[in-house]
Amino acid sequence: MTLLAFFLLIGPIIFVHELGHLIAAKLVGVEVQRFSIGFGRPLARVKLGETEYCLAPIPLGGYVQMRGQQGEEVDSPELKDRALSHKPLWAKLVVLVAGPLANFVLPFVIYFFIFLGQTTQYPASIGSVLDGSPASAAGLQTGDRITAIDEESITSWDAMVRIVSRAPEQELHLQIERAGQRLERFVTPRRATRRNDLGDREDVGRLGILMHSYAPQVAIEDPRSPAAQEGLKDGDIITSFNGEPVVTVEDLERHLQRTSDSLIRLTYLRADKASSPIGTALVYRSSHAQILPRKDSGLAVGIVAANTSVRSTTPGRPAAKAGIQPGDRILAVNGAPLSRWESLQSELLRTPERPSTLEVQSPGRESRQVTITLDMDPLRDQCGSRLDCYLGATPYRTVHLPDQVPIRGRGSFALRAAWHQTTGKIGELWLAIRRMLTLERGLDDLSSVVGIFYIAGIIAPQGAGPFLDMMAYLSLSIGVLNLLPIPVLDGGHILLYAIESIRRRPLSQRAREIASTIGLVIVLLLLLVGLRNDIVRFWMN
Repeated sequence: MTLLAFFLLIGPIIFVHELGHLIAAKLVGVEVQRFSIGFGRPLARVKLGETEYCLAPIPLGGYVQMRGQQGEEVDSPELKDRALSHKPLWAKLVVLVAGPLANFVLPFVIYFFIFLGQTTQYPASIGSVLDGSPASAAGLQTGDRITAIDEESITSWDAMVRIVSRAPEQELHLQIERAGQRLERFVTPRRATRRNDLGDREDVGRLGILMHSYAPQVAIEDPRSPAAQEGLKDGDIITSFNGEPVVTVEDLERHLQRTSDSLIRLTYLRADKASSPIGTALVYRSSHAQILPRKDSGLAVGIVAANTSVRSTTPGRPAAKAGIQPGDRILAVNGAPLSRWESLQSELLRTPERPSTLEVQSPGRESRQVTITLDMDPLRDQCGSRLDCYLGATPYRTVHLPDQVPIRGRGSFALRAAWHQTTGKIGELWLAIRRMLTLERGLDDLSSVVGIFYIAGIIAPQGAGPFLDMMAYLSLSIGVLNLLPIPVLDGGHILLYAIESIRRRPLSQRAREIASTIGLVIVLLLLLVGLRNDIVRFWMN
C-alpha cells in the first residue's frame, strides 16, 4: 500500500511537469522525439505522429527528448527549424519554464477544488482581546466585526489574518461594526515570530485578537469564600447570574464587578466523567447556588474568571519545577498583568531561551514570584528538525467559536484562496532555499525519494485531503527546485542558453558536457545528503 501511495503521489507530479515541456515544445514548433514517464527500458510505448510516448519502470522522474536539446549539431536545413538549439531565446525559455510552471499550476488546481467544496467560513468577528495588545490599545472589543482594512473588504477571519500578517509595524485603517454601528480605528500590528510550514521562523503582524471567546469558567479565590462554602469548584461554568444569561467570560466579569451585598443566584454547569459503551465521556450537569457576598471580610463572592488558572501540570517540566500547582492563578508575567492564557504564551515565546518572572497566587494565599525558563525540546517531523517550547502547564480553557457564515461567490472565493495558498507556499520554499544558500539554514531538512516514500505511507491513510495537500506541496517543491541554476535542471539549461545569448554564439559540446557533469555531481550530493537525513529522521530516532 505504501508503494501504491508513493506512485499515486509522485506520478501525477512527474506527468504534469513533463506534459508542460511537451505542450510548450509543440507550441513553438520543436520536434519532440520521445515523451517518457519513468526511466529505463519502456514497459509500454506508442507512437503518435513524430512522438513516441513511453511508460518506464523506474518512477523517479521522466523526460521529454527534443531535437537539439543538448546543443548537438543539426545539419539538415529542414530539421534546424525544428531543433530547440536553433530556436530564439524566448522560445527556449518558454519550453524550459513550462515544466516548473506546470508544477505550479497543479497545486493551484488542487487547492481550487478543495476550496470550491467549502461552503461556509468563519467571520472576522473578535472573540477575545489580549492584554496589552495593539487591538486593546486601539479600543477593539469582544464582539466587534472587522468589515474592511485599508479600504479592502473583509469577509472572513482568514482574509483578515492574511492582511494583518504581512503588515508588521505598519499602521492599518480598520472599519468595524459594533452593535449595529460602524466605527473606524487605526491600529499598528505588533511584530511577532511564527514558524511556517517548513519550520522556518518568519516575522508577521499580530493585532492580539482571538477568534474564539472564553466560556464563563470560574476559579475559587479562597477555600473559605462564600462561593467555595456553597460548593462551587474550579472549572465550573456560570450560565446565569441573578436570572440573566451569561454567555462569555466578559459577561461574567461585568456581573462580578457590579456585585453588592445582596444575595446572588447562580446557575452553573459542572463536567463529570461518565461511562458509556464507547468509553469515558464528559457530562455537564446543571446546578444552582445562592451566595451572600461578604465584602467586609475581604472575600466578597470568592470567584474569578479562570482564564489564567492552572488545571494541571506536567511533572519535570518548568511549571512543576517552579512549584506551580493545579488551582494556582498566574496574575502577571514579567510585571505585565494577565487576563488571558494566550497573553502568557505570547510573552513567554518572545524570548523562550531567557528566564521569565511569573506572579502566581495559590487559593487563599498571598501571591509569590517564581522564575521559569521554557524547556526547548528537539522535534522532528516532515518539516525537518526544530526546537519546541514547553511550559508544562494546562489552563482551564473552554472556548466557543463563532457561527460560520455562508460563502458568497464560491467560485471567486476558491480562485482567490487557491492563489493565496499557492503563492504563499512558493514564497516559503524560496525563503528556505535562500536561507540554505546564505547558510542561515542547514541541510538537515533536505529529503530524498526515500523520505517521500515514507511520508506517502503515513499520509495516505489520513484521507484524500491531506494526500492532495502533500501532492501540492511536493509539486511546488519540484517546480521551485527545477528553476535553480544547476546544470541538468531546467534552471541550469536556462542559464546556459542565457550565456549563449550574451556570447552570441553557442557553447561548445565540451563545455556543455563539463557543465552537465558539474550539475550531476551537485544533484547527486544533494540526494545523498537527503538520503542520510531520511535515514536519521525516520529510522534512527
